[in-house]
Amino acid sequence: MLHQKALYLQEMGITHWQVRKPALFAQGSGFPMLDLSECNLLFICAEGEFEHPLTLAILKAFNIKESDVCCCSLEQFENQQGNLPAVIWSTLGDVKQVRGHGLLTSPSITQLTQLPHAKKQLWEQFCALQ
Repeated sequence: MLHQKALYLQEMGITHWQVRKPALFAQGSGFPMLDLSECNLLFICAEGEFEHPLTLAILKAFNIKESDVCCCSLEQFENQQGNLPAVIWSTLGDVKQVRGHGLLTSPSITQLTQLPHAKKQLWEQFCALQ
């Protein structure tokens, strides 16, 4: 269920249900649920962006360990249920703002390597959350 829809249901007082054992369903939604219990940053990105040297440099500047980051695609994020970490960073464009969570947006990592002003904007967004 999309986070925005879950938020609407919560505001209307409708209980949000979550399947405890999704493995019992043959196909499910096609997107495995992420374990975000020990995640400080959810990184919504294209495949391979997390391994890029610039990503690792940005995480170091943010003082966030690689092990504290969980990566997912935009589809996985939209279908994610449960609690999210405090900070969400998307390189895939704008995602719907989830209340109570800081949202960082930037161009793709390959574009960030060529756009110093975009790196500065990302840093300013991060500093504003602190």
